[in-house]
Amino acid sequence: MPVSPRLPAPRSSFVTVMAWLSLAVALVSAAGSALQALIALLLPRLTGFSMLLPPDTPVPPSLAWLGAHLVGLSVLATLASLAVAWISWALLQRREWARLAFIVQLVLVPLANLATIPLADMVVAMFLDSLGSMPGADATAQLVGAGAPMAAAMRLMAWISSLAIAVVHGGIIWQLCRPSIRAEFQP
Repeated sequence: MPVSPRLPAPRSSFVTVMAWLSLAVALVSAAGSALQALIALLLPRLTGFSMLLPPDTPVPPSLAWLGAHLVGLSVLATLASLAVAWISWALLQRREWARLAFIVQLVLVPLANLATIPLADMVVAMFLDSLGSMPGADATAQLVGAGAPMAAAMRLMAWISSLAIAVVHGGIIWQLCRPSIRAEFQP
């Protein structure tokens, strides 16, 4: 008795739409990161960030580090975006390794967002430090006094957005792990 070949599972629109959206976002992100690297290479004095601060204000060490490594960080972001684009393309072709890699990416992004929440406090502190060295002590004191509510609002928004992203990514992971979706993918 001849064995008939197993028919492939029908392709869900969920995976197709998600893969196309991810591919588009990754390609736009790669182009933006590559452009940022090019600008940093062509205009190195702009990457020092000193022009963003008031005159005679020392550049905070973290901002100086970012300026010194902007080209490398931009190239790294370009490569990461191209990797996501490659995974998304393979996801469109229903490759099992791409489904697993996509799930890993969906776990790593919220973890990275949560890990960067302390940066919100650092950004506010740098802003307030730069205000403290500006002329007009009365106006500056009022702005610095408003820093605590601003820091709290930024921290709250960072937590809300990070948790929202985690919930959305958790829902996508759940969908990708459903038996009907897993059946679409080739080993």
